[in-house]
Amino acid sequence: MDPLSWGSGWYAIQAISGHFIQYLKEARDKPPDELIWPLRLFLILLGYSTVAVPAALLICYVRRNKHAFETPYFSVRQLLRSFAVGNQEYQLIPAGEKESARKDTDPIPKTRAQCIHTAILLLFFFSGIQVTLVAMGVLQERIITRGYRRTDKPEIEEKFGETQFLIFCNRIVALVLSLLILAKDWTKQPPHVPPLYVHSYTSFSNTISSWCQYEALKYVSFPTQTICKASKVVVTMLMGRIVRGQRYSWFEYGCGCTIAFGASLFLLSSSSKHSGSAITYTSFSGMILMAGYLLFDAFTLNWQKALFDTKPKVSKYQMMFGVNFFSAIFCAVSLIEQGTLWSSLRFGAVHTDFSRDVFLLSLSGAIGQIFIYSTIERFGPIVFAVIMTIRQMLSIVLSTIMYGHELTFWAAIGFLIVFLAIFVDIHKKYSDKKRVPQRSW
Repeated sequence: MDPLSWGSGWYAIQAISGHFIQYLKEARDKPPDELIWPLRLFLILLGYSTVAVPAALLICYVRRNKHAFETPYFSVRQLLRSFAVGNQEYQLIPAGEKESARKDTDPIPKTRAQCIHTAILLLFFFSGIQVTLVAMGVLQERIITRGYRRTDKPEIEEKFGETQFLIFCNRIVALVLSLLILAKDWTKQPPHVPPLYVHSYTSFSNTISSWCQYEALKYVSFPTQTICKASKVVVTMLMGRIVRGQRYSWFEYGCGCTIAFGASLFLLSSSSKHSGSAITYTSFSGMILMAGYLLFDAFTLNWQKALFDTKPKVSKYQMMFGVNFFSAIFCAVSLIEQGTLWSSLRFGAVHTDFSRDVFLLSLSGAIGQIFIYSTIERFGPIVFAVIMTIRQMLSIVLSTIMYGHELTFWAAIGFLIVFLAIFVDIHKKYSDKKRVPQRSW
């Protein structure tokens, strides 16, 4: 090829790259609302790549030279080996035993006493999730919507608007809480067999699903939001088939679709008049973002359950530590790159009661994580998805009772459909368990 053509092509590539880099620099200086969502997502992923790429290179290096990182005592080398390779001396559950292991951990009880115990435990987890999420909602609204007085000028009130800093604080408090629990019960914890970096998948998918959910509110109508959130159970079941190889019967899929239909009917009938959404249409971007929210959220739940299914299984406190460790790193990198970490810390230093409210918000979130991980560990991701759907419905029922709103006929029908489907599913599994003959050895 003509060298002149090579030179022209090279200069063209340099020019395009230069314009693209300049465009990114200008985009980073603009307010987030002035950027289209694909560019905002690209900038977020670009920031995360500053952590992910060096970590991936480190993992590849340690795996190629893993024998050089084997030490009989605790050291940095051993820590790097646990991060990249894991503890392979402990046998993971063989592939052929996965199905039997799931049966052994099936939450469906076989006797009436076990049924009562399981119901009490599930109610306890549900109540814990409900209380912590309500506390988080109240505290978050207090921090975002109301101003805080300056310590040096009490007559001046200023509002705080950096929500990612609140997420960062939540991750730090949850990280410290899980570390304290692990330190207290260190001898009772199972060996952590998988590599530590596997928790970064949960952290990343959870972060992106939350971003897609909030971003989708700008592009989708209220009915679309409602139906998508109500169909979370079905998407979680389908993702379980892909991630964990979990098989569900057609009856279970039918119950999941019935729950989604009943929840959609209830939420649309009882909340459409009070949604307050200015969006009356659903764009193609909105559908992509809602699909991203559902898929990443379903992956998060099933990936956590897949780690719980390993043998020796990962404990909920080990998972809580790993997920919050990577989430804290992601948030810290993003805050530093945006230049909002130090400004947020300065805001807390010069405003009265701000640090207290942020700590209570973070503590509520950390305790809520314990209930969430306990639910997924004991009952699985499908039960947790159903709990979150019922929680949304019960919030509307309580609001109807407290403020005298009218519950429509179709909302009541949808409410009954959901609980009837749940009852039928549990009754069938309980009956099947009783019919299984006990082996005598």
